[in-house]
Amino acid sequence: TSLCILYCVFYASVKSGTGHVDETGKITGEYKFSSITENNGRSKEIVHSWEQICDVVKEKKRFRLNPKMYHAGAFSFEIRAWDIGPEDTQEIADHFDLQKAKIRKSIKAHKGISVYRDGLLALPKSDDARDWLGLDLRRVSKVGTRLSTSQIVGYVSISASENPELTDTSNREGLAYCLEVSEFQEILKSIINMMENERDIDRSKIDRAKPIEDLFSDLDASKFVDQTSEMIKDGADVNDLLPVIKSYSANLGLAKKIIQERFTYYSRLATIGTVAQMIVHEIRNRATSVGAFLDLLKLRLGPFKDDVLQKYTRACDAIESLEKISDTFLPLASRSFRKRKNNSILEERINACLDMQHGEITRKKILCNVPDSKTRVAVDAGELDAIILNLISNATYWLGQVSYKRIISFTINYIPNKPRVRLTVNNNGPEIEEEDIEKIFWPGVTRKPGGIGMGLTVVSELVAEYEGKLGLKNSENGKGVSFFFDIPYLQN
Repeated sequence: TSLCILYCVFYASVKSGTGHVDETGKITGEYKFSSITENNGRSKEIVHSWEQICDVVKEKKRFRLNPKMYHAGAFSFEIRAWDIGPEDTQEIADHFDLQKAKIRKSIKAHKGISVYRDGLLALPKSDDARDWLGLDLRRVSKVGTRLSTSQIVGYVSISASENPELTDTSNREGLAYCLEVSEFQEILKSIINMMENERDIDRSKIDRAKPIEDLFSDLDASKFVDQTSEMIKDGADVNDLLPVIKSYSANLGLAKKIIQERFTYYSRLATIGTVAQMIVHEIRNRATSVGAFLDLLKLRLGPFKDDVLQKYTRACDAIESLEKISDTFLPLASRSFRKRKNNSILEERINACLDMQHGEITRKKILCNVPDSKTRVAVDAGELDAIILNLISNATYWLGQVSYKRIISFTINYIPNKPRVRLTVNNNGPEIEEEDIEKIFWPGVTRKPGGIGMGLTVVSELVAEYEGKLGLKNSENGKGVSFFFDIPYLQN
């Protein structure tokens, strides 16, 4: 059982605190995590700019968000989340000596995110409006773990002076939809997304960081045999040996569990191409049908009033989010059933991918440096595009966090004594924290609000198809990170 608390800055212990979104839309905060039953925890500072938040809001909106201009105003918040499954609530009940029913009842009484204007409750005014942010609907739009309204107790403080456009609807069950309200909602959703991403990392029970050979060392019985033999020589009886036997048995059980989980994880990666085909097929079929119905609904019954429009917009957003998931998995899904042509010019593919991201690169004023050469590689052009495009997209997103001159540079080096070439994609944005360097390649792990954590997994899988490996390194000056991978080149 775990508890996550988010203070604009996210918190995960039973502490109190406040978080803040400033007048530019910048989120500055701290995430904290703690387990109810285990003596562990983690905290992480979170900083996200309004520009980064807009980067992941791709759905069509009634009001187009401007990444260069934020209007909703500054506000503070605190959000807490719990695991509330049957086993989780039982652990809480046992730990705090409470009745299980009272735990759920207490969370239910305050569930959701409440908005206070100058100290007075603005939202929600009734139980039916507790999910005014649409958190439960968005749960279908991500592969991974979403927090539901019933797991969250949140507090957001706004004011008439700082947030004059955040006004109530006539029935006082929501906020009157306008540009400022749209921005306000997207920031809160981003905060929840970031909280979920961090929580997913903490909830992971697989010790992926432990070297594979060390997993089997826990099965070694030599120390147990030596210890018991020594005790028997000293005249120990069965009662003396029993604690040692129990301890060894427990260690064996734990080692068995970790090995099973690790190899289940690896087997899932090995079959990700098959799973990707299923995801793309199922999502696209259903999204197309539902999207067509929504278009027909708007044509026959539109224009909608504010309350219906919000629900309609959320439904459209969910469909578009599902289609994005499909696009993410497409490179892995398509590689198994189309014939590949392993002959591409690396620099041409880089420039083609930069052209695809031209709008974002221009808007963020990013300088891109591409070698003036022609390196022919034995890689399918479509798969190479998927690799490079993911790395460019990742770089442009994180460059949105810095205010100095933004640069993406590409370096190509031939590997000595091997018919392979290494491409390094460097950006001078924020470096990656040491604790994240390995985790960043895990499926489902992401720091992007609204991300599904599969981009770098897709890149890793595609590179591995050509017997290469994806890696990363922070720059020595503390500004920037480099992703690199090796692929075969065609010799003349």
